[in-house]
Amino acid sequence: MNIDALKKCPLFKGVPEYSITPMMGCLRARERFYGKNEYIYHTGDAINEIGIVLSGNIQIINEDAWGSVTILAELTEGMLFGEAFVLGGVEKIPLSVLASEKSTVLFIDKDRTITPCPAACGFHFDIAGNMIKILAQKNIFLTGRAEHLSKRSTKEKVLSYLSSVSVKTGSRTFTIPFDRRQLADYLAVDRSALSSVLGKLRDEGLIDFNKNSFTLK
Repeated sequence: MNIDALKKCPLFKGVPEYSITPMMGCLRARERFYGKNEYIYHTGDAINEIGIVLSGNIQIINEDAWGSVTILAELTEGMLFGEAFVLGGVEKIPLSVLASEKSTVLFIDKDRTITPCPAACGFHFDIAGNMIKILAQKNIFLTGRAEHLSKRSTKEKVLSYLSSVSVKTGSRTFTIPFDRRQLADYLAVDRSALSSVLGKLRDEGLIDFNKNSFTLK
């Protein structure tokens, strides 16, 4: 088991390393390997566990009736998925989850993350508190994204997003966590249209950028 990945996971924040391995039994953890481009969940599959990425790369994707795919999120070592659905009582996942490269996932029991176990593990309450924070932060993230998506044009969406990152970081120069494809998916815009808008904004003197580093003028 990749303890370093679990140490990165926000679910185990504040839990000492020596306590993580013993807690796996309490959390009814099971580890599973996935090959490249293997589905972990298809849209509509039953879901009742929380996943933690131990290695590799996991994509959360939306597939429409015509086969078009939109990448909603990319998850790397230590990141969680499925927690909002299983703790929210959603029995069938409305999205697909795909291993975009060889990956290892640790699945844990949803109920054991929010309620004490019979063994009364010393740090179990820390995990429950961490889960509440994770869900709250995800809600804040989605609320921010909804604000950007409410803008009508690609230009307005881009400026809304870049402005929010600038405010959050307290600097007019910052680095975003997306490449161009990921940013296009996040803002729900065409990638070529995004590139065109970024070029025009630079020509207009509103922004400057190099890869995923941006400066607001």
